[in-house]
Formats: sequence, structure tokens, C-alpha cells
Amino acid sequence: MKRLEKAAEEIAKSILRCESLRVVSHNDADGITSAGLICNALHRAGIPFHATLVNRLDETLVGTLRTPVIFCDMGSGKPELVSRLKGDVFVLDHHMPVGELSCPHLNPHDFGIDGAFELSASGTVYSVVRNMGNNVDLAGLALVGAMGDRQAMIGPNKAILDEAKEAGTVEVKAGLKVAEDGPVEEVFERSIEPLLDFTGDPEKTREFLKQVRVKGEIKSLNLQDLSRLTTALILKMLTQGSFSAESVVGEVIRLKKEVVENSLEMVQLLNACGNRDVPGLGLTLCLRDKSALPAANEMAAEYKRNIIREIRILKEKRQELKNIRYLKMEGMEAGAVVAGLGIRYLFTDMPLITLNHKEGIIKISARGNKPLIARGLDLSVALRKAAESVGGVGGGHTVASGASIPPGTEEKFLCCVDEIVGGQLGASGKTAVGTAGRSKA
Repeated sequence: MKRLEKAAEEIAKSILRCESLRVVSHNDADGITSAGLICNALHRAGIPFHATLVNRLDETLVGTLRTPVIFCDMGSGKPELVSRLKGDVFVLDHHMPVGELSCPHLNPHDFGIDGAFELSASGTVYSVVRNMGNNVDLAGLALVGAMGDRQAMIGPNKAILDEAKEAGTVEVKAGLKVAEDGPVEEVFERSIEPLLDFTGDPEKTREFLKQVRVKGEIKSLNLQDLSRLTTALILKMLTQGSFSAESVVGEVIRLKKEVVENSLEMVQLLNACGNRDVPGLGLTLCLRDKSALPAANEMAAEYKRNIIREIRILKEKRQELKNIRYLKMEGMEAGAVVAGLGIRYLFTDMPLITLNHKEGIIKISARGNKPLIARGLDLSVALRKAAESVGGVGGGHTVASGASIPPGTEEKFLCCVDEIVGGQLGASGKTAVGTAGRSKA
């Protein structure tokens, strides 16, 4: 951490010497909060900026850029593109580095810190902005980004959390980890975190809560009701085959400086903005403009409805190879989210991959879990090699990765991923239960 902090301080000094800065960041919650952190810091320092939030870093985008430029939540895996830019370039990322970057580059992996679990892009950016002025009040955004990438409050993330608590930027207390603060019936009917087998069904939700004998507002539940509800939820998840009990109860982070107090609600708002191709609206929230809340709330509600619909499709139309489970669709709204929810709450024994035919390409999201990682799973390697074998590109983290491949190459891609994952997990992963193209409804 000391080496990373020293490097962050040097990058902060270099950024403060810029007369203006182009900010390029990813369009998910981690990327949007990363942009929010650096844009807030630049504004406070009196440095003009132009922010662009995108799904991926490619040649078309790089061709439009003029230095100085800072890449957040991207760049570590694309040295050949970043190197085309001449002048001041900064990369603040947490994805596994590939090759060498000649520009100032801050990545936790280069300091012995696991960027997949212990420090997100927003945490990496925060290590820089805290050296650009009195910016400790922005620490909540770094925590939101980490939560958006499903990271735990351990290691460097825990250090940021402790600093935020001491500064009064956040408040932490035990409770239910849900993204709404309203009536329990409404919260759990719409809940995707945790994802329950009655999500989206008002009648089954009411029946569950009636059996548990719990009603009222989430924030107002007494300890007895909270304990009874928590026990019932954990048992429900175990019967679903999920071991993500930590997603139900534990330390709840309340944001004291941002436009909403519920940190999980902030994650969903930002992800919804990115998913609906208006990440700039999410950035506006991170710049603490409450006027953006009504539109963001409306998008988040629609976003959750689409996720619940696609989860139903996953349950009905998933398919399997020897070592992977997958879903092929056209025009998916939330392929990455569906993959993440599926691996955590529904199908935990094999990596889960969504293939989404959209905008003339096949967009792929792959997710694993800690038990699979412990057995050797590395989705960043599997997706990069498999995508390259069919003329596409891919990469990311061991536990979560993405790719883009040409239409018509899906079967070859899937077979290649299946083979690589089988080798990583040791032999066949599990007994063969299907073949490509066979539905496992």
C-alpha cells in the first residue's frame, strides 16, 4: 500500500500541472464513480475537463482523443492503443495488466494487491484524488464503485472505508443489504440483490413475509423482526443453492455526502444509467446534482424490470457444456448483471456466460465465484484466448470478464472457453451434462 500511495501522489502532482484534461472512463458503476472522483477533484482544483464514458476502449475512440488524457477503469489491457497517444497520458485501472505501458500507470496488481477483490478502479482513482486537495469527502464514491464490482471491504477497500467513517463521509451499521428503504413488500418484490425465487411476484412475496410475520418499513424494523427476516432469507437462499449469505445481512454503508444515502441504491442507479446508454446522467449524480434523481430513479425501475425478465429467460433457456453454463440471446438489456446474479444465486457450480447479439456483434459477459477461483478459474485468460481465436477481443478479471466476437463464431468460442476452463479447473470440472445447442431448461 505504501508503494501504491507514493505512486498515486506522484500522479496527482502531474495531473495538477495540466491546464485541462480529457477524462475517459468505463460506463458501469465502478467506471462512473471513478469519473466522478476525478471530475470532482479537477473542478475543485480549477482544471477544466471533458468527460467521456464508454463501454470499451477501441481504435475509434482513441482516434478522437487529444492529450492530456486520463483513462479510468480501462487501459491496462490495451497498451497498443494507449501508446498511440503522444503527450500526457495517465491510466488508473484495476484490470489485470497486459504488456507494458510507458505512461504513468496506477494499477493495484502491480503492487501485489488483487484488483478483482481488494481495490476497484474507483479506489485506485481515490488514492490519486486524495492527494489533489481536501477530497476525503469523496471516499463514499470509491466505496460505491467497489460495491458495484462486488468487492469486499477488505485490504485497501477497508482502509478507504475506515478513512471515510473517521471523516464522517459514511456511516456503517448492521442491517439488511438491500437497495431500497421502503416497505418490505415492495422492496423484496423488486429485489435483485438478493435475488429470490419470488422476486417479481407480488403474491408470493406477500405470502413469504406473512409466514415470517414481518411488515413495515425496512429501516424501521425492530431487532426481533430483523433477525427473523434475516434467518428466513438465508434459509431461502440456501434452498436455492446459493451461498451468498453475506449479500443479505452485514455492514450497511450509508452515504452522508451523496445524493442518496443507501449505497446499494446508488450502485443500482449508476448501473441503470450505464445500461440505458446515459452514463452522463450517472456522472451528474456523482457530481452531487440532485436534479438528476427523478430520471435516474425511473431508469432504475425499468432496469430492474428488464433484469427480472431476463433472469426468467436464464432459468428457462440456459444451456451447458462440460465446464461452463451459458445463455444466448439477442438484444439483452443486462447480460453482465444476469450473469453475475445467476452465478451468485442460482447456478453456482460452473462459470456462467451470457452471449448477447447486439449492434452487429456478440457481446459476452462471464462470471465465476470464489470457490471456482480457488480451483484455478481465470476468466480473463479464458475469454481473451477464446475471443482471439475467433477474431474478437476479451479480458478482465479472474472472476469477471467480457469479450466481443463476430456473429457466427459463438459455437467455436464456447467450445474454446469450455476447453480452457476445463484445464483450469482440473480435468472436466464436472460430469458432462449437455452439449452446445442443447437446452437445459
